[in-house]
Amino acid sequence: MGLILADEHGMTIEATVGYKMSDHYKDFINEGEWVTITNFGVVENSGSVRATTHSFKIGFSVDTVVKLTSPVHAIPHYRLASFSSIIDDEIDKSVLVNLVGAIYDVGEFINTRPKQNIVDDLTLTFKISDNENRVLECLATKKEALDFDHNYRQYGGGVIVAVLGWWKIERYFDGTKNIRVCTACPISTVFPDPDIPESNEIHEM
Repeated sequence: MGLILADEHGMTIEATVGYKMSDHYKDFINEGEWVTITNFGVVENSGSVRATTHSFKIGFSVDTVVKLTSPVHAIPHYRLASFSSIIDDEIDKSVLVNLVGAIYDVGEFINTRPKQNIVDDLTLTFKISDNENRVLECLATKKEALDFDHNYRQYGGGVIVAVLGWWKIERYFDGTKNIRVCTACPISTVFPDPDIPESNEIHEM
């Protein structure tokens, strides 16, 4: 189980929870709640794909203590990547990105192996545009595709302004047609209609 933790300054760090403890924390920690965490381990944030730019990750152990605490005034933790930085290949593609835009042109499910009806074979495409009408192709896969479709339909469909949280940039060759924003396992999520200035700018278009 993986978590993204943010402090009052908007700094984020990834945390990992072992399989044996994941059910407990899945029910105990809810998104948006403030907690204090003590007695945890720290490891280097290495690997080909990282959820944050932080140099380290937190590791929960059997001795880790998590307690709910009162909310504090905080800087939003969205560190938004600009569409231009993605298109111009100016960002570190090994770090997952957050970006805000208008989601539209959501396709139908495609089963990449139709003879095997399992979630891991599902894909779903859509587009996202910024306030200057720059467009990026997006791809959700596996359970994240199922969750995206369910939440998108539940939110009313059509054009929805949202933040894509912790998605991966894939680039094949130069040019915007060879860039794709993809889910990166369960950590990738969508925050619809966020209360941030960038979202309001897109709503006003």
